[in-house]
Amino acid sequence: MFGLPLRCRAGLSALVVLTSQLVANAALASDFGLGRAHPTGQVAQGWELAQAEDDHAAHHPAASGSAGGAAGAPPGGATPGMMGGMDGMMGRPRKEFYPALMEMPSLSAEQRSNLEIQARERISAETDRLAGAEMDLRHAIAGSDIVAADQAARRLRESLNAVQSGVVALRSLHEGKPPQQIAKAWFKSQMNLLPQRGAMDADDGTPGVSWFHVTTMALLVLFSLAMLAVYLARMRRANALVDRLTRAAVAPAAAAPLVSPPAAGVPNDKPEATSSQETDRHPRRVEASRSWKGKLRICAIYQETPNVKTFRLQAPDGGAIPFAFLPGQFLTYAIEIDGQAVRRSYTIASSAAQTAYVETTIKREDGGLLSDYMHGHLKEGDLVEVAGPSGAFTFTGVEADSVVLIGGGVGITPLMAAIRYLSDIAWPGQIYLVYGAQTTEQFIFRDELEYLQRRMSNLHVAATMVRAAGTSWMGSEGQITAEFLTQAVPDLARRRVHLCGPPGMMDALRKTLIGLGVPREQIKTEAFGPARGAVPPPGKVAAEAQMPAAEASNRGAATVGPATATIRFATSDKVVALPPDKSVLEVAESAGVSIDYSCRVGVCGVCKTHLLQGNVTMEVQDALTADDKANGLILACQARSVGDLVVEA
Repeated sequence: MFGLPLRCRAGLSALVVLTSQLVANAALASDFGLGRAHPTGQVAQGWELAQAEDDHAAHHPAASGSAGGAAGAPPGGATPGMMGGMDGMMGRPRKEFYPALMEMPSLSAEQRSNLEIQARERISAETDRLAGAEMDLRHAIAGSDIVAADQAARRLRESLNAVQSGVVALRSLHEGKPPQQIAKAWFKSQMNLLPQRGAMDADDGTPGVSWFHVTTMALLVLFSLAMLAVYLARMRRANALVDRLTRAAVAPAAAAPLVSPPAAGVPNDKPEATSSQETDRHPRRVEASRSWKGKLRICAIYQETPNVKTFRLQAPDGGAIPFAFLPGQFLTYAIEIDGQAVRRSYTIASSAAQTAYVETTIKREDGGLLSDYMHGHLKEGDLVEVAGPSGAFTFTGVEADSVVLIGGGVGITPLMAAIRYLSDIAWPGQIYLVYGAQTTEQFIFRDELEYLQRRMSNLHVAATMVRAAGTSWMGSEGQITAEFLTQAVPDLARRRVHLCGPPGMMDALRKTLIGLGVPREQIKTEAFGPARGAVPPPGKVAAEAQMPAAEASNRGAATVGPATATIRFATSDKVVALPPDKSVLEVAESAGVSIDYSCRVGVCGVCKTHLLQGNVTMEVQDALTADDKANGLILACQARSVGDLVVEA
């Protein structure tokens, strides 16, 4: 088409516009040729039938009689399309398209007015369907439902075509040209006799390409491009999310596991030896699994309870957040306080279907260095450095057909992220939230949960307050007990359970759930606790902060000999002494080797590092998956050794 002469291209453009006008005018006029008013649906069917027949006639000129059947208005009381079909069955030759138009009577003012009303109703109805299809497309992409997305895209195209047919009909009525003149213009276009006047009409009334055509087509093209851009953006985000979840390195089948999973019946918190030999793994494998890091702007701060605030973050330029995440993952803040870099992880509380912003809900802990600073110093407009997302404490609705979310205090944040996301994607499974707080004043998200419970018939909330005397609280009081759980959740033993809260509460509830018959593999946990500063005090490791005081005291009293081993950081090309009481992370910090970290207690997984050679023990390794262990990943904050090590850092 781009190689045609200018005259040919102008003729083709005019032909397309005139054919659309001709079909719409002829189909509409046929419904009123005998002065009868038809319902809007019949008029719409006439447009679509006329368009289909006109397209067929354009490719098969010899069969143009079918087009004449759609456009002509023969006498006798039947619609032209029906009359054309009857003529064919009775063996009588149908009139050609051009003579049928020449014999069509002009429309009266009343007929034109009725047609205009019906055309506008058609456009309005299809515009509503466009909006509905667009919303369905957004939801399908957010839920990674490609089949539903394809169906919604098809509905968009169909509604857009219907809107275009209505617009062409309105234009034909607006110009007010008689059918005879339209027929002449069509005949000239078929013979390529139209004058080259660009967007102007000829003096003899032959229509050319007007500014109305150009503007209408430009708007339709822009709308189509906008819908296509939205669809492509959604697909790009969905593909990025799937890629990030599936691109984890898989060890060769013949290779032995580098980190063996704990044996059945052995508690997961026992030290476990791992070993590795020098391998030819490429460093890019670690790079591919790292999360996004950069600055986000605080666009809003909400006071949830007296000591809990929600910080809403967005991209500095106001666009979409530069990463995708799953419900239950967390971000790691890095803020310099008094010249010291402090890092702390906080769960994302907003829905994963929301792309304009991301929210973290943070409790102001007593002695919490970073949480105290954020509550007292950060304000709207500030830029903060974050890294993420990280974490495997996730639920997207595909893992089970129902879920029980049990939280205590600020541990409700990952559970709320799951509820919000499941609400956004209209997940049909049953959701049971069991929540415990100290007082009604500390009931986080109470108003929103009451609202969501009214909106979601599959959301069931059971809350209990430890202390509720003197308040208007009419619910349960006390701790979350086995009796409270069985009353709140029917058939608890067969459901998937996500448990999040203070470590003491989680240990007690884990035993309670197992006692109620919930299989261990169905219980997913994540601990919440106060920040312990950027670097633990000398002589103590972060894991000791989780131990009872007596056990920590006995461990600290043990005699530790001098460093007899070394550790080589392959990427940094540094070799330093490795004391047996120091973790790989602590030695790296003292040697000036950068290893990302957050919780320092083995639950967040930010400090995952490849062990290239040697054996290590890890007190806690909750953040390591089976694939991580198979690929030789260790937690730098937990890994210790009495022998030589080589790590990728």
